[in-house]
Amino acid sequence: MNISIRRILVISAFPVTIAFIVALLTSGPLTLEKYVNTLFYFALSIALIGIALYVVKGGFFDFFSFSFKKVVKTLSKTPDVQDEISFKSNFHLSERVNVSFMKSFLYSGLFLTFLSIAVAYAL
Repeated sequence: MNISIRRILVISAFPVTIAFIVALLTSGPLTLEKYVNTLFYFALSIALIGIALYVVKGGFFDFFSFSFKKVVKTLSKTPDVQDEISFKSNFHLSERVNVSFMKSFLYSGLFLTFLSIAVAYAL
């Protein structure tokens, strides 16, 4: 099995089991509606993490990180040689995000969100 498919399945299985445990521990009887609602909250959280990683990977925050780095360098009293070397290097925040993790969070979150919406409409 491909490593990204395995990662998507592991990320998808985590909110399913956590939602079941939370639905069991809450007051009242365990119903499918309560389980689907809890699963929707966890799935939406994972989808939002994936969307945030997608935005960062797209390079939206690269300019802001460079600007903050420049401001901190100008406001510092004693510039070090190491700071000068690290400032000259091209630091892009979008290069820090792993594409396979981003896709895994995005796909599993969106899949579980749409699945919980479909089950909620079927109820």
